[in-house]
Amino acid sequence: MLSEQKYDSQQDVAAIVTAMTDSEEPFVRDTLEAVFSDPGIGQVVLCIEEKNTWLNTAIGQLSMEPRLEIIRLPLIPLGAIRNQALTCVRLPWVAYCDGDDVWCQGKTLIQRAYAKKTECDFVGADHYLTNADGKIRAVASAHYIPMPSSWMVRTEVMRQHPFNELPFSLSQEETGEWWRRTSALVSKTRCPKLLLRYRIRTSSLSMNTLSMQRKTKIVNLANIPILGTIIFFVSWCIWLSRRKTEYIWQQDWEKQHNTSTDVERGDTTLLSS
Repeated sequence: MLSEQKYDSQQDVAAIVTAMTDSEEPFVRDTLEAVFSDPGIGQVVLCIEEKNTWLNTAIGQLSMEPRLEIIRLPLIPLGAIRNQALTCVRLPWVAYCDGDDVWCQGKTLIQRAYAKKTECDFVGADHYLTNADGKIRAVASAHYIPMPSSWMVRTEVMRQHPFNELPFSLSQEETGEWWRRTSALVSKTRCPKLLLRYRIRTSSLSMNTLSMQRKTKIVNLANIPILGTIIFFVSWCIWLSRRKTEYIWQQDWEKQHNTSTDVERGDTTLLSS
């Protein structure tokens, strides 16, 4: 574990929020409100496209938040965007959030306590699946790798092991590649609490992955009254019965660099084994 630095333990986490496309305009305010309300956040780096014209209208008075730093970037791969944002981070911990996802109350403060308890440099968390309107519809199992919007990592770790900057592909998605590459290099742990509301929407970049297609089917079915209640209850029971404090390593991951996988983009859902 890297040595602790002396910071206010209440606000020693920087958030990197990415909202690089117009499709995130309807959601980014909810994302930022949740991030700013988190008691662990001392800095927010918001990444937007260099020609963005809608941000001030979308986020309103949040643009005046003293913790907010906005950086404008060209449409480069997401790994490169996150690496660029990291150069602005001044705090010892960094947490990531996509501009359409929403953190649950107290997310990073809970993770900081968990990091202190486990002495790990990376803390992931579990998540709900929500529809495009942000309504919770199911609970994901998250056995293998946490969704990027739930990550909290020591800043120095991310500087030592940056994301790859290749264009998005099923075999080289930046978070899945980072997870495999750092398996023996970074101490990781799973905080088995639901700390993220992960939004399912059709315009997502990862929509072509099998995992996202499966999530979409689940959420669409869960939008149906009565059936939705059943799906949520069953998925919550499965999650509760399978909660663990570590992630499962897929033995065949090393052979999957050139193939489409269900875990490259995040968790397994309630239908996964």
